[in-house]
Amino acid sequence: MDVSLASKLFPRRVAAQLPFPFFSFSQSNKMALILRGIYNGYKDYLVGKSDDRITHLPLLQSVWTVPLITVSYLYFVLNLGPKLMANRKPVQIRSFLIAYNLVQVAANAVAFALGMKYLRDYKYSFVCQPLRAETSAQSLDDTRLGYVYFLLKILDLADTVFFVLRKKQSHVSFLHVYHHTIMVLSASFFMRYLIGGHTFILGILNTLVHAIMYFYFFLTIYRPEVTRGATWKRYITLVQMVQFAYLVFHFFRPIVLDVECGYPRTVMWFVGLQNVFMLIMFADFYRRTYLRQPKKLV
Repeated sequence: MDVSLASKLFPRRVAAQLPFPFFSFSQSNKMALILRGIYNGYKDYLVGKSDDRITHLPLLQSVWTVPLITVSYLYFVLNLGPKLMANRKPVQIRSFLIAYNLVQVAANAVAFALGMKYLRDYKYSFVCQPLRAETSAQSLDDTRLGYVYFLLKILDLADTVFFVLRKKQSHVSFLHVYHHTIMVLSASFFMRYLIGGHTFILGILNTLVHAIMYFYFFLTIYRPEVTRGATWKRYITLVQMVQFAYLVFHFFRPIVLDVECGYPRTVMWFVGLQNVFMLIMFADFYRRTYLRQPKKLV
């Protein structure tokens, strides 16, 4: 019987008897189309949508650099680092940490001052600030300040590395690691695709809070007797919580008021909910650390 006639009368039987490459050809085409679609999506969106103002900057030239840094960070602080330090004494880096924390204080204070100067020099809407894609002076300052903030978030990852090297693994909590990780990835994302706009105020507030926070860290190492048992430590956590509370208000206000300025609503929802989550996490930390009464021994 002719194969073409048999294929019409008994399609399944003939297909089963034909060589493997015959019926895998269409599957190979489908896989090739899927892979091509993935590659085109990567090229057109992840790479093609990158802001031209940042593609020449160190650490932002490739879309893979920051994810690789983040994965390496997580692997070291959660797996490799604790294993390496398991049978070793804590690394003594007191002098280095004093200098590191002072550098963080100065860098964040300068970034905050530059942010305040930006608000003085340019028009900024706290209700809904649009993105600026042009090459104006304000747009260039958006890029410069955003890049400074991004580099500070990369530098912040060192905090956890120092905890591991000093064998303070209890400080490497879920809240700590999650916060550092999401801040680096978010800063990278906003620099690459959404420079400035409504998220600009987040960076200003965050640098102020970090300047205060790193000064406290400096005191814990340089003058530990000042911070040991101090009741005022709780106010540092409260400052962080106030920051998150304001950012929840800042990002949900244009949504509630239905104000449209061209800034993506999806991003407002994401950042707003992210700050709700951080506010809840920090509030729980505050409750467990400062409000929980010690159990009395009977």
